[in-house]
This record gives sequence, C-alpha cells and structure tokens, in this order.
Amino acid sequence: MAIPEGNTAADELLARREPLKDATIGRIEAARRAPGEGGEREDTARCREDVGAHVDALAAALRAAGAAQFGEYCAFTAVFLEGLGVPRSALGAALDALSETVGEQLAPTLAAIAQGALAAGRQRLDASPIVTPVALASIPAEPPAHDDAAEARGRAAEAATALARAAPRLAPMSVALSYMRRPGDALAHRARRGRCLEDARRHIDQLAAAVELETPALFGDYADWVRSLLTSFGVDPAELVNHLGALGDAIALALPEHLAEAPRRYLAAAIDRLTAGHVEIPSFVQPDAPLGVLACAYLDAQLQGDRWRAINVIRDAVDAGTPIKDIYAHVFQPCQYEIGRLWQAHQISIAEEHHCTAITQTILSHLYPLVFNADRAGRRLVATSVDGNLHEIGARFVADFFEMAGWDTFYLGASTPAQDVIDEVARRQADVLAVSATLGEHLRSVHKLITAARHDGRCRDVVLLVGGQPFRAVHGLWRQLGADGSAPTAEEAVRVAQALLAARSA
Repeated sequence: MAIPEGNTAADELLARREPLKDATIGRIEAARRAPGEGGEREDTARCREDVGAHVDALAAALRAAGAAQFGEYCAFTAVFLEGLGVPRSALGAALDALSETVGEQLAPTLAAIAQGALAAGRQRLDASPIVTPVALASIPAEPPAHDDAAEARGRAAEAATALARAAPRLAPMSVALSYMRRPGDALAHRARRGRCLEDARRHIDQLAAAVELETPALFGDYADWVRSLLTSFGVDPAELVNHLGALGDAIALALPEHLAEAPRRYLAAAIDRLTAGHVEIPSFVQPDAPLGVLACAYLDAQLQGDRWRAINVIRDAVDAGTPIKDIYAHVFQPCQYEIGRLWQAHQISIAEEHHCTAITQTILSHLYPLVFNADRAGRRLVATSVDGNLHEIGARFVADFFEMAGWDTFYLGASTPAQDVIDEVARRQADVLAVSATLGEHLRSVHKLITAARHDGRCRDVVLLVGGQPFRAVHGLWRQLGADGSAPTAEEAVRVAQALLAARSA
C-alpha cells in the first residue's frame, strides 16, 4: 500500500468516525437478537466504545504497518473480550459490519485499503492462535540465533538476550494474561490497557538489564520506583504485582526453562519486596542538615517557580562567604534529589520538574566563573551522560567539582554516543572519563562504552568512573560493568579519581 493512500484513508476514517460508529452499531443490532431493555443500553454503549476503538486502531494501522498491525490489534482485543465472556465471534461480526459500513461511506479506492486491513484482522481471528492463557503454550518460541559472544558471556547474558528478543511477544502476552485473570479490570480500564502494554515493555527492558548483570536488587529497586509512581497516581500497587506475576508466567511459556529461570527468580524477588510493605522515602532536604536552611529556601523558590528569588538566595549566600563547593554539595545536589522524589511521588509534574532543573542549570552558569581554581592540578576530565540518558545535570555536577579541584574539564552533556565520547577522551588526552546513568536500562550503554574504551588503545590509561541511581542502589555494580570505580556523590568522585590515579602511579 502506498503511504499517501494509507494516510488519506486514515484521515477519512477519523473524519467519519461517528457516522461509521452509528451505521456499524445499526448493522450489529439488526443482526443479533434483541436482549432485555436494560441490558441493551449497557451492551450497546459498550459496543459503541469498542467500535470507536476499532476505527481508531484501523486508522493508526493504515498510517503505520498496515494490515499486520491491525491483525495484532484484533488478536489482542479478542483476549480482553474472551476474559469478559464475550465470544470471539462477536468481534468478528463487528469487523464484518464495520467493513460493510466502510464500503458504503468511503470512496472505493480508500474503502478497499481499509477493507483489506479489516479482512486481515478477520483472518487473524479465524486462522491464527490468539494469545490467551490456553493458547500461550501453542505459540512457538523463536529460537535465539547462535551467538558466540553471548555464549562467552555466559548464561546470564544469554537469558538477557532471549528476553530482549522475545520482548515484542512477551509484552502483549503478559498484559493479556494479567487481564484474563482480572476480567473486571479489562472492562474498567479501557484506555489504560495501552499504557499497561507500554509499562510491560519497560518492565522487560529493566528485567533484561538486571539479568545480564546478575543483579536482582537492580530490578527490585526499579519495582519500588514503579510502585511509588503508581501509588502517587492513585493506582493500587496490587496491579503491579499482578502484572509482574503474569510476566513471569508468560516468560515460563515463551522461553526455554534454562533461560526463563533467572528472569522468573528476579520477578519473584521483586514481588516479595513489593508485598513486604512500602517504605516511604524521606525528604532529601532537611533543615538540620549542613546548609539545610539555605537548601530549604532554595527548594521553596524552585517549587514556586520563582527563578529570581532562587538566584538571589544563592547570590546572598555566596556574598556572605559560603563556599561554592558547599553550595553544590549541600544545596544543589540534595535539592535535585528532592525534585526527583517529588516527581516520583506525583507531587509535581514533569513540567515543574523540568523548570526546577532549568533554574539550577541557569544558576550553575552564573556561578561557573567562580568554579575555576587558580591552582591547576594538571589533570583532565571528560564527563558525559551515557547514550540514551537525557538527565545531564548529574554529569554537570561532577564536571564542576573536578573543575573546583583544579582539573581541566570537558563536559559533553546528555546522551552522547559512545564513539564520540571515546574520540573526545582521546582528543583531550583525558586522565578520567566520568559517565552518568539514571536508569537500569542505561546500563547496557554504560557497558558498551566501557568495553569500547578498554579496546581502544588511545584510552589505555584512562580511569573510568561511573555514577547515578543504579550504582547508588546496587553496591559494587560498577565492578560488573568493568569500571575502575564509582562514587555516591559528585564531590566523592573527585577523591575516588585522585586515589585511583595515585595508586597507578605508585
């Protein structure tokens, strides 16, 4: 199908969405027996919503992958309907009725395009296995391609690779299985089904990262974070437990036993952690901490969106003789942690989090001339956020602390590709490369960067430091990735780097 024709057909479908729904419902009602009056209203209302979803999904498929995508939508929808006790034939009848209506209301060329996708959806229902708890085991698992490198890395890497390859199948399988066990939720959630599918993909990414590193605590920390986020949105954490349990069952059916064992064990550990009770994360900004009063005043200005007040709070502290290093360590850093905690707890929006971070970045720029140390150390640092990590302020803190220690620093910002980082390290003749990761899914990029640096002769003597939330959550994780060290704070990173360089010189 030509893309312009598919887009035009999609536009026509959406422009005629309501007339299409009305005519399709009329056909469905005419073809079936009339139930009781009360049931008819409820059933018709639900059917209207479903037909509207079919139209939306058909339009989306015509703009993207076409018939194949709509076929998968039909298979996925059949799972939910069967969970509610609605036979698959009812969905088929709705698709047939919609196809007839499309033929009446769209121009022949556009109608043919849409009807082709509808026919593919009908065929998917009639001829292909549907992902239900009974049918899950009948779907053949695609055997992973032979990979000598994966074998060399061991079974953990092999299991992680299998998870990543199976992710496109595992995500819908797990969500479908979870809803089949809770058919009431399948009806009530509606639009949230799609979000659950996105979440399932993220769960698999995080699980694969933890399995590859043989670190169950990494996935457990992620599960805690998701629970806090769901709770802040008013979602029962039991939903997460149900979805993770279903993911474990889907993995057991989709992967060979020796590859499924570790992921299922990690999921079970996370579920145990989730059901053991929630521990509230305390505020990172406390009045009795060093510079705590100043930090509280600065945080309040950030949360109020008052950039000038925030600037003046810091400017007054500098004028009063407060060391820049202490402001970084005891004001900026805990306030950034607190902003992240508040967003996680849904007490501030993403927009507010971004604005608060932008305020700090603005002030860092104002303070930068004061960061330079006249006594130079004769050392050079390159600092970056790993490829895929858009959170850059942690790496910025690290670079500034090294600058205050007299180093020449080269800060590369967010999401820098590995080869570009290595080229810059070589060009600057850096002594240390500091890499920041925020989420577990960034760890593959960290490992890729470290491996590439180790194999590049230009970086033979470079000290590799890593930092970020995954390394604070899991003790010793940096060793597994092949780094030389890690530190919980930007200030501590300077001491670690100096100690490592001194040990090499000894």
